[in-house]
Amino acid sequence: MKILACHNYYRSTSGEDLVFRQDLEILRQNAVDVREFKRENSSVDALGAVRKAMLVPNAVYSRGSAREIRETITSDKPDVAIVQNVLPLISPSAYHILSKFRIPIVQLVYNYRLICPNAILYTEGAICERCVKGNYVHAVVHKCYRGSRWASALYATSLGLHRHLGKAREVITAYVTPDRFLKGKLIEGGYPGERIFPLLNPFDVSKYSPRFDSKGYLVYFGRIVREKGIFTLLSAVRGLPDVRLIVVGGGEAEAEARRRTAEYGLPNVEFVGPRYGDELIRILRDAMAVVVPTEWYDNSPLVVHQAFSLGKPVIASRIDGIPEIISDGVDGLLFEPGDVDDLAAKISVLCGNNALRDKLARAARKKAETEFTSQRRFEGLMSVLQFAIGHPIT
Repeated sequence: MKILACHNYYRSTSGEDLVFRQDLEILRQNAVDVREFKRENSSVDALGAVRKAMLVPNAVYSRGSAREIRETITSDKPDVAIVQNVLPLISPSAYHILSKFRIPIVQLVYNYRLICPNAILYTEGAICERCVKGNYVHAVVHKCYRGSRWASALYATSLGLHRHLGKAREVITAYVTPDRFLKGKLIEGGYPGERIFPLLNPFDVSKYSPRFDSKGYLVYFGRIVREKGIFTLLSAVRGLPDVRLIVVGGGEAEAEARRRTAEYGLPNVEFVGPRYGDELIRILRDAMAVVVPTEWYDNSPLVVHQAFSLGKPVIASRIDGIPEIISDGVDGLLFEPGDVDDLAAKISVLCGNNALRDKLARAARKKAETEFTSQRRFEGLMSVLQFAIGHPIT
């Protein structure tokens, strides 16, 4: 099997970039022939204002990407294509060319871009599903993409074309989502449920050694943005002065989070900035537990996989696909998203009960050993690829 894998990498490395790279690594480790076609948003940074403006129509249809993909298909003759993100530099032109050459397309779906111009179903401080059915005018009205009506219009137009191609010409053969929740949202948006396959994120538990004891602190790891629930978490630990919290990451709400921490008088909260690789693993391994207080539809966060693999229970919001991974009271604790008192209560329970914490930690690692393996991902992905080849769109 020969695969053409297409992805537009983000300016700052995202979870989507990481899982795409992991998929390529897993396929190649199993001797699958994979050719990567990529674009990187970081390449735009060096361009002047005029050249950046010239990229605008390319976000709707990039003739350059179309030409290069056509050349790649002609020379490599792939059996199937894997596509993740195409915006803004690859553009929906990828689908047009692949379908023209009758290459089956497996779409990896790790956000809500297919049904939401800003990709997160969250705007103006709350979950938003106005565009799910296909009316993207809402995105422009509410300036959903980076608070810009112009940028929102660009993405709404590109998504509108994408949706038109996908619906009218039925060019995408199969979809892979990280959980059943996202599959359900795509179905609400008019996508064919019989061609959508939930698979857990690619992950290799064998790279992680568990540690069931700790240095007695909790960890928040991720972007510091409102929708991730950071302010709910800070409010929860405000009433728990004996609970130490380490905040790992950065983001647009970091300054406000630091200001509020000072305002609340929280010497038990420490911001350490972004951490990666071995340094991040060390922080997680020494933790008592990881907290994921998300307040948007945050699909299958990779930090849950990392925490479980290291033998750390997770306290998380009962939202979207998270309850599909975390079994409440078995390998973690769930609380109602945005509920400060509920979160504080769950933190108190976990911190005050050594036996419970140990039980959850060991169950978390056991689940990781069973479900978070590269072999499981490889088998699932190959099954979908073979389905796509065997069930072409006609």
